[in-house]
Amino acid sequence: MATIVAGGLTTTTTTAAQTVVTNTPANTTSFKCATISGYLTAYSATESNMGVVYIRQAGTDKFEGRIQNTDLASLAGVIVIPWGDGIQFSGSETLAWHVTPAATTSMRWWGAFFGQG
Repeated sequence: MATIVAGGLTTTTTTAAQTVVTNTPANTTSFKCATISGYLTAYSATESNMGVVYIRQAGTDKFEGRIQNTDLASLAGVIVIPWGDGIQFSGSETLAWHVTPAATTSMRWWGAFFGQG
């Protein structure tokens, strides 16, 4: 059975480690891919660092990336992480995407985990 866990967040502060999506997968869940995207809610022709995103597993940062707004583009910055055959979970570990926005400009974040179990 397919498992898709997704969530979104609109930010207007630079508060650290805001949760975009979180899940405590069952011990039979094997996640195959993680993705996160961010975009400004109002068009901007100025290139800017939007913020830092993290995958946290059981409270420990496992991945860190930076999302950039490219000038003259209204497209979202996207990060996709494939995990091949998947990562198995114990049933007690929380998995989450967090973001620390770089500015108080309104931004929309969307994160997801895809797998089976």
